[in-house]
Amino acid sequence: MKRFRDWFNFAIQFAKNHKIISFVILLTLIVILFILKPGKQAPIATEKVRKENISQTISITGSIDSNSTANLSFRVSGKLVYLGVKKGDYVYANQTIGILDERTVQKNLEIALIDYSKQRLTFDQTLEKNQNRTAAESLSIDIKRVLEDNQFDLDRAIKSVELADLAKQDSVLTTPISGIVTREDVETTGVNVYSATIFTVTDLSSLTFKMDVDQADIGKVRQGQKVKAVLDPYPDETSNLTINKIDFVSHTTSTGGTAFTVYANLAGNPDNKYRVGINGNAQIITSEKKNVLTIPVSSITEDSKVFVKTKRGYTEKKIKTGLGSDTRTEVISGLFQNDDVVVEPTLVPKKTQGF
Repeated sequence: MKRFRDWFNFAIQFAKNHKIISFVILLTLIVILFILKPGKQAPIATEKVRKENISQTISITGSIDSNSTANLSFRVSGKLVYLGVKKGDYVYANQTIGILDERTVQKNLEIALIDYSKQRLTFDQTLEKNQNRTAAESLSIDIKRVLEDNQFDLDRAIKSVELADLAKQDSVLTTPISGIVTREDVETTGVNVYSATIFTVTDLSSLTFKMDVDQADIGKVRQGQKVKAVLDPYPDETSNLTINKIDFVSHTTSTGGTAFTVYANLAGNPDNKYRVGINGNAQIITSEKKNVLTIPVSSITEDSKVFVKTKRGYTEKKIKTGLGSDTRTEVISGLFQNDDVVVEPTLVPKKTQGF
Protein backbone atom coordinates (compact mmCIF):
# COMPACT_ATOMS: atom_id res chain seq x y z
CA MET A 1 0.00 0.00 0.00
CA LYS A 2 2.83 2.36 0.90
CA ARG A 3 4.49 1.63 -2.44
CA PHE A 4 1.28 2.52 -4.34
CA ARG A 5 1.02 5.83 -2.40
CA ASP A 6 4.62 6.61 -3.22
CA TRP A 7 4.01 5.89 -6.94
CA PHE A 8 0.82 7.98 -6.94
CA ASN A 9 2.56 10.92 -5.25
CA PHE A 10 5.38 10.65 -7.79
CA ALA A 11 2.87 10.74 -10.65
CA ILE A 12 1.21 13.84 -9.19
CA GLN A 13 4.51 15.59 -8.73
CA PHE A 14 5.64 14.62 -12.27
CA ALA A 15 2.42 15.97 -13.75
CA LYS A 16 2.89 19.29 -11.94
CA ASN A 17 6.46 19.64 -13.12
CA HIS A 18 5.83 18.38 -16.70
CA LYS A 19 2.40 19.64 -17.71
CA ILE A 20 2.85 19.43 -21.47
CA ILE A 21 4.26 15.92 -21.45
CA SER A 22 1.52 14.79 -19.08
CA PHE A 23 -1.15 16.25 -21.38
CA VAL A 24 0.27 14.41 -24.43
CA ILE A 25 0.41 11.11 -22.51
CA LEU A 26 -3.19 11.54 -21.32
CA LEU A 27 -4.44 12.39 -24.80
CA THR A 28 -2.66 9.36 -26.24
CA LEU A 29 -4.28 7.07 -23.68
CA ILE A 30 -7.73 8.49 -24.49
CA VAL A 31 -7.26 7.90 -28.25
CA ILE A 32 -6.05 4.33 -27.66
CA LEU A 33 -9.02 3.56 -25.43
CA PHE A 34 -11.43 5.03 -28.01
CA ILE A 35 -9.96 2.94 -30.84
CA LEU A 36 -9.93 -0.27 -28.83
CA LYS A 37 -13.42 0.21 -27.46
CA PRO A 38 -15.69 -2.45 -29.02
CA GLY A 39 -18.30 -0.83 -31.25
CA LYS A 40 -21.97 -1.63 -31.35
CA GLN A 41 -22.50 -4.60 -33.67
CA ALA A 42 -24.63 -3.91 -36.75
CA PRO A 43 -27.91 -5.85 -36.86
CA ILE A 44 -27.73 -9.13 -38.72
CA ALA A 45 -30.21 -9.32 -41.58
CA THR A 46 -32.71 -12.15 -41.44
CA GLU A 47 -35.55 -13.30 -43.66
CA LYS A 48 -38.59 -15.42 -42.86
CA VAL A 49 -39.08 -18.78 -44.53
CA ARG A 50 -42.01 -18.36 -46.90
CA LYS A 51 -44.10 -20.33 -49.35
CA GLU A 52 -43.96 -19.34 -53.01
CA ASN A 53 -43.58 -20.66 -56.53
CA ILE A 54 -40.01 -21.37 -57.63
CA SER A 55 -38.56 -22.16 -61.01
CA GLN A 56 -35.21 -23.30 -62.35
CA THR A 57 -34.17 -21.41 -65.45
CA ILE A 58 -31.45 -21.02 -68.06
CA SER A 59 -30.57 -17.38 -68.73
CA ILE A 60 -29.85 -16.78 -72.39
CA THR A 61 -29.88 -14.20 -75.17
CA GLY A 62 -31.57 -14.53 -78.53
CA SER A 63 -32.97 -12.73 -81.55
CA ILE A 64 -36.05 -12.71 -83.75
CA ASP A 65 -35.92 -14.53 -87.08
CA SER A 66 -38.42 -15.92 -89.56
CA ASN A 67 -39.03 -19.60 -90.19
CA SER A 68 -40.09 -18.80 -93.75
CA THR A 69 -37.89 -16.54 -95.87
CA ALA A 70 -37.54 -16.59 -99.67
CA ASN A 71 -34.46 -15.21 -101.44
CA LEU A 72 -35.53 -14.62 -105.04
CA SER A 73 -33.43 -13.92 -108.13
CA PHE A 74 -33.75 -14.16 -111.92
CA ARG A 75 -32.21 -17.28 -113.44
CA VAL A 76 -31.14 -15.28 -116.49
CA SER A 77 -29.66 -11.83 -117.00
CA GLY A 78 -31.46 -9.06 -118.82
CA LYS A 79 -32.96 -5.61 -118.80
CA LEU A 80 -35.55 -5.02 -116.06
CA VAL A 81 -38.71 -3.55 -117.65
CA TYR A 82 -41.17 -4.04 -114.77
CA LEU A 83 -40.70 -3.74 -111.01
CA GLY A 84 -43.87 -4.37 -109.05
CA VAL A 85 -42.65 -3.96 -105.47
CA LYS A 86 -40.40 -1.90 -103.26
CA LYS A 87 -38.72 -2.63 -99.95
CA GLY A 88 -41.26 -2.71 -97.13
CA ASP A 89 -44.22 -3.70 -99.33
CA TYR A 90 -46.46 -6.58 -98.39
CA VAL A 91 -46.75 -9.16 -101.18
CA TYR A 92 -48.92 -12.24 -101.66
CA ALA A 93 -47.91 -15.72 -102.79
CA ASN A 94 -47.45 -15.96 -106.60
CA GLN A 95 -47.39 -12.17 -106.97
CA THR A 96 -45.09 -10.86 -109.72
CA ILE A 97 -41.97 -9.13 -108.41
CA GLY A 98 -40.34 -8.11 -111.69
CA ILE A 99 -40.14 -8.86 -115.43
CA LEU A 100 -37.14 -8.80 -117.75
CA ASP A 101 -37.26 -7.56 -121.35
CA GLU A 102 -38.87 -10.49 -123.19
CA ARG A 103 -38.34 -9.28 -126.75
CA THR A 104 -35.15 -11.20 -127.36
CA VAL A 105 -36.52 -14.24 -125.55
CA GLN A 106 -39.74 -14.02 -127.58
CA LYS A 107 -37.83 -13.83 -130.88
CA ASN A 108 -35.71 -16.83 -129.90
CA LEU A 109 -38.88 -18.74 -129.09
CA GLU A 110 -40.41 -17.82 -132.44
CA ILE A 111 -37.27 -18.93 -134.28
CA ALA A 112 -37.27 -22.20 -132.36
CA LEU A 113 -40.92 -22.76 -133.30
CA ILE A 114 -40.16 -22.09 -136.99
CA ASP A 115 -37.23 -24.54 -136.89
CA TYR A 116 -39.45 -27.08 -135.22
CA SER A 117 -42.22 -26.69 -137.81
CA LYS A 118 -39.74 -27.01 -140.64
CA GLN A 119 -38.12 -30.10 -139.18
CA ARG A 120 -41.52 -31.63 -138.44
CA LEU A 121 -42.54 -31.19 -142.07
CA THR A 122 -39.30 -32.78 -143.31
CA PHE A 123 -39.72 -35.69 -140.93
CA ASP A 124 -43.34 -36.31 -141.95
CA GLN A 125 -42.48 -36.19 -145.68
CA THR A 126 -39.62 -38.65 -145.29
CA LEU A 127 -41.83 -40.96 -143.24
CA GLU A 128 -44.63 -40.89 -145.81
CA LYS A 129 -42.28 -41.82 -148.63
CA ASN A 130 -40.90 -44.86 -146.88
CA GLN A 131 -43.43 -46.30 -144.46
CA ASN A 132 -45.59 -48.13 -147.10
CA ARG A 133 -42.87 -50.05 -148.88
CA THR A 134 -43.46 -53.71 -149.68
CA ALA A 135 -41.25 -56.49 -148.43
CA ALA A 136 -39.40 -56.43 -151.72
CA GLU A 137 -38.95 -52.69 -151.27
CA SER A 138 -37.84 -52.99 -147.70
CA LEU A 139 -35.88 -50.12 -146.24
CA SER A 140 -32.23 -50.15 -146.91
CA ILE A 141 -29.74 -49.35 -144.18
CA ASP A 142 -29.18 -45.91 -145.72
CA ILE A 143 -32.89 -45.09 -145.70
CA LYS A 144 -33.16 -46.20 -142.07
CA ARG A 145 -30.31 -43.91 -141.16
CA VAL A 146 -32.01 -41.00 -142.95
CA LEU A 147 -35.19 -41.60 -140.92
CA GLU A 148 -33.24 -41.85 -137.67
CA ASP A 149 -31.35 -38.66 -138.49
CA ASN A 150 -34.63 -36.88 -139.17
CA GLN A 151 -35.97 -38.13 -135.83
CA PHE A 152 -32.93 -36.74 -134.02
CA ASP A 153 -33.33 -33.37 -135.74
CA LEU A 154 -37.00 -33.30 -134.77
CA ASP A 155 -36.19 -34.09 -131.14
CA ARG A 156 -33.58 -31.36 -131.11
CA ALA A 157 -36.07 -28.86 -132.48
CA ILE A 158 -38.56 -29.81 -129.76
CA LYS A 159 -35.94 -29.28 -127.04
CA SER A 160 -35.03 -25.90 -128.50
CA VAL A 161 -38.67 -24.82 -128.27
CA GLU A 162 -38.88 -26.03 -124.68
CA LEU A 163 -35.68 -24.20 -123.71
CA ALA A 164 -36.90 -21.01 -125.35
CA ASP A 165 -40.18 -21.31 -123.44
CA LEU A 166 -38.31 -21.85 -120.15
CA ALA A 167 -36.21 -18.77 -120.85
CA LYS A 168 -39.43 -16.80 -121.34
CA GLN A 169 -40.78 -18.11 -118.02
CA ASP A 170 -37.48 -17.26 -116.26
CA SER A 171 -37.84 -13.65 -117.33
CA VAL A 172 -40.76 -13.32 -114.88
CA LEU A 173 -39.95 -13.38 -111.13
CA THR A 174 -42.72 -14.29 -108.67
CA THR A 175 -42.77 -14.91 -104.90
CA PRO A 176 -43.81 -18.34 -103.61
CA ILE A 177 -44.81 -16.97 -100.17
CA SER A 178 -46.68 -14.02 -98.71
CA GLY A 179 -44.79 -11.54 -96.57
CA ILE A 180 -42.81 -8.31 -96.42
CA VAL A 181 -40.13 -7.41 -98.98
CA THR A 182 -37.08 -7.00 -96.74
CA ARG A 183 -34.40 -6.78 -99.43
CA GLU A 184 -34.39 -5.22 -102.88
CA ASP A 185 -31.08 -5.01 -104.73
CA VAL A 186 -32.53 -2.94 -107.58
CA GLU A 187 -34.91 -0.03 -107.15
CA THR A 188 -35.73 1.10 -110.68
CA THR A 189 -36.48 -0.31 -114.12
CA GLY A 190 -34.39 0.15 -117.25
CA VAL A 191 -31.25 -1.36 -115.76
CA ASN A 192 -29.60 -4.70 -116.39
CA VAL A 193 -29.99 -7.28 -113.64
CA TYR A 194 -28.10 -10.51 -113.07
CA SER A 195 -28.62 -13.76 -111.24
CA ALA A 196 -26.89 -12.25 -108.19
CA THR A 197 -29.63 -9.63 -107.86
CA ILE A 198 -31.69 -10.63 -104.82
CA PHE A 199 -35.19 -9.87 -103.58
CA THR A 200 -36.02 -11.22 -100.10
CA VAL A 201 -39.54 -11.85 -98.84
CA THR A 202 -40.03 -12.58 -95.12
CA ASP A 203 -43.18 -14.25 -93.82
CA LEU A 204 -44.31 -12.28 -90.76
CA SER A 205 -46.66 -15.05 -89.64
CA SER A 206 -43.74 -17.38 -88.91
CA LEU A 207 -41.58 -15.22 -86.65
CA THR A 208 -39.59 -17.08 -84.01
CA PHE A 209 -37.23 -16.25 -81.16
CA LYS A 210 -33.93 -18.08 -81.73
CA MET A 211 -31.60 -18.92 -78.83
CA ASP A 212 -28.21 -20.65 -78.85
CA VAL A 213 -28.13 -23.01 -75.85
CA ASP A 214 -24.74 -24.29 -74.74
CA GLN A 215 -24.22 -28.04 -75.01
CA ALA A 216 -23.79 -28.21 -71.21
CA ASP A 217 -27.42 -27.08 -70.76
CA ILE A 218 -29.15 -28.59 -73.79
CA GLY A 219 -29.99 -31.77 -71.86
CA LYS A 220 -32.36 -29.73 -69.67
CA VAL A 221 -34.26 -28.22 -72.60
CA ARG A 222 -37.41 -29.84 -74.00
CA GLN A 223 -40.08 -28.94 -76.53
CA GLY A 224 -43.10 -27.38 -74.84
CA GLN A 225 -41.11 -25.63 -72.09
CA LYS A 226 -42.02 -22.02 -71.32
CA VAL A 227 -39.76 -19.10 -72.19
CA LYS A 228 -40.00 -15.59 -70.75
CA ALA A 229 -38.37 -13.13 -73.15
CA VAL A 230 -37.74 -9.40 -72.78
CA LEU A 231 -36.95 -7.76 -76.11
CA ASP A 232 -34.52 -4.84 -76.19
CA PRO A 233 -36.98 -2.32 -77.76
CA TYR A 234 -39.64 -3.20 -75.17
CA PRO A 235 -37.81 -3.53 -71.81
CA ASP A 236 -41.05 -3.22 -69.80
CA GLU A 237 -42.83 -6.06 -71.59
CA THR A 238 -42.39 -9.80 -71.00
CA SER A 239 -43.31 -12.14 -73.86
CA ASN A 240 -44.47 -15.60 -72.81
CA LEU A 241 -43.28 -18.08 -75.45
CA THR A 242 -43.15 -21.85 -75.87
CA ILE A 243 -40.28 -23.90 -77.30
CA ASN A 244 -41.44 -25.64 -80.48
CA LYS A 245 -38.19 -26.83 -82.07
CA ILE A 246 -34.63 -27.78 -81.08
CA ASP A 247 -31.88 -28.29 -83.66
CA PHE A 248 -30.58 -31.84 -83.79
CA VAL A 249 -27.12 -30.78 -85.04
CA SER A 250 -24.87 -28.43 -83.09
CA HIS A 251 -22.88 -25.51 -84.45
CA THR A 252 -19.85 -23.51 -83.35
CA THR A 253 -20.59 -20.09 -81.88
CA SER A 254 -18.64 -16.89 -82.53
CA THR A 255 -16.72 -17.48 -79.28
CA GLY A 256 -15.72 -21.01 -80.25
CA GLY A 257 -18.26 -22.84 -78.08
CA THR A 258 -20.64 -25.61 -79.10
CA ALA A 259 -24.33 -24.79 -79.04
CA PHE A 260 -27.74 -25.92 -80.29
CA THR A 261 -30.30 -23.47 -81.67
CA VAL A 262 -33.63 -23.51 -79.83
CA TYR A 263 -36.76 -21.94 -81.34
CA ALA A 264 -39.79 -20.42 -79.59
CA ASN A 265 -42.70 -19.17 -81.69
CA LEU A 266 -43.83 -15.55 -81.39
CA ALA A 267 -47.61 -15.80 -81.37
CA GLY A 268 -49.20 -12.80 -83.07
CA ASN A 269 -47.49 -9.64 -84.25
CA PRO A 270 -49.74 -6.63 -83.61
CA ASP A 271 -48.80 -3.59 -85.69
CA ASN A 272 -45.69 -5.46 -86.87
CA LYS A 273 -43.93 -4.56 -83.60
CA TYR A 274 -41.75 -7.68 -83.83
CA ARG A 275 -39.08 -7.38 -86.51
CA VAL A 276 -36.38 -9.71 -87.75
CA GLY A 277 -33.08 -9.04 -86.01
CA ILE A 278 -34.47 -7.66 -82.72
CA ASN A 279 -32.40 -8.96 -79.80
CA GLY A 280 -33.52 -9.80 -76.29
CA ASN A 281 -32.86 -11.67 -73.05
CA ALA A 282 -34.77 -14.79 -72.08
CA GLN A 283 -35.30 -17.29 -69.28
CA ILE A 284 -35.98 -20.88 -70.31
CA ILE A 285 -37.98 -22.48 -67.48
CA THR A 286 -36.60 -26.01 -67.22
CA SER A 287 -38.37 -26.95 -63.96
CA GLU A 288 -41.03 -25.38 -61.77
CA LYS A 289 -42.73 -26.02 -58.39
CA LYS A 290 -45.64 -24.22 -56.79
CA ASN A 291 -46.31 -23.27 -53.14
CA VAL A 292 -43.11 -24.62 -51.59
CA LEU A 293 -40.94 -23.34 -48.70
CA THR A 294 -38.04 -21.21 -49.91
CA ILE A 295 -35.09 -19.28 -48.47
CA PRO A 296 -32.35 -17.09 -50.01
CA VAL A 297 -29.48 -18.99 -51.64
CA SER A 298 -27.02 -16.89 -49.61
CA SER A 299 -28.43 -18.27 -46.34
CA ILE A 300 -27.07 -21.77 -46.98
CA THR A 301 -23.55 -22.73 -45.93
CA GLU A 302 -21.35 -25.16 -47.85
CA ASP A 303 -22.46 -28.08 -45.63
CA SER A 304 -26.18 -27.35 -46.21
CA LYS A 305 -26.79 -25.58 -42.92
CA VAL A 306 -28.50 -22.31 -41.97
CA PHE A 307 -28.63 -20.09 -38.89
CA VAL A 308 -32.08 -19.54 -37.40
CA LYS A 309 -32.65 -16.56 -35.10
CA THR A 310 -34.05 -17.57 -31.69
CA LYS A 311 -34.49 -15.93 -28.27
CA ARG A 312 -31.14 -17.40 -27.15
CA GLY A 313 -29.24 -16.26 -30.24
CA TYR A 314 -28.69 -18.01 -33.53
CA THR A 315 -29.19 -21.76 -33.87
CA GLU A 316 -27.46 -23.71 -36.63
CA LYS A 317 -29.72 -26.21 -38.43
CA LYS A 318 -29.13 -28.84 -41.07
CA ILE A 319 -31.56 -28.64 -43.98
CA LYS A 320 -32.43 -30.58 -47.13
CA THR A 321 -32.84 -28.52 -50.27
CA GLY A 322 -34.64 -29.14 -53.56
CA LEU A 323 -35.20 -27.00 -56.64
CA GLY A 324 -33.14 -23.84 -56.84
CA SER A 325 -33.11 -20.63 -58.85
CA ASP A 326 -30.42 -17.96 -59.04
CA THR A 327 -31.62 -16.30 -55.83
CA ARG A 328 -33.82 -18.74 -53.92
CA THR A 329 -33.80 -22.42 -52.95
CA GLU A 330 -36.58 -24.83 -52.04
CA VAL A 331 -36.41 -26.26 -48.50
CA ILE A 332 -37.63 -29.85 -48.30
CA SER A 333 -36.95 -30.39 -44.58
CA GLY A 334 -35.26 -28.78 -41.58
CA LEU A 335 -37.21 -25.51 -41.42
CA PHE A 336 -40.76 -24.31 -40.91
CA GLN A 337 -42.70 -21.45 -42.41
CA ASN A 338 -41.92 -18.08 -40.76
CA ASP A 339 -38.61 -19.28 -39.26
CA ASP A 340 -36.12 -16.38 -39.23
CA VAL A 341 -33.01 -17.39 -41.19
CA VAL A 342 -29.84 -15.33 -41.41
CA VAL A 343 -29.27 -13.99 -44.92
CA GLU A 344 -25.46 -13.98 -44.61
CA PRO A 345 -24.21 -16.72 -42.22
CA THR A 346 -20.63 -15.41 -42.09
CA LEU A 347 -21.83 -12.39 -40.10
CA VAL A 348 -23.05 -14.47 -37.15
CA PRO A 349 -20.55 -14.13 -34.22
CA LYS A 350 -19.65 -17.42 -32.58
CA LYS A 351 -20.52 -16.15 -29.09
CA THR A 352 -24.14 -15.55 -30.18
CA GLN A 353 -24.64 -19.03 -31.61
CA GLY A 354 -27.03 -21.07 -29.50
CA PHE A 355 -27.47 -24.82 -29.39
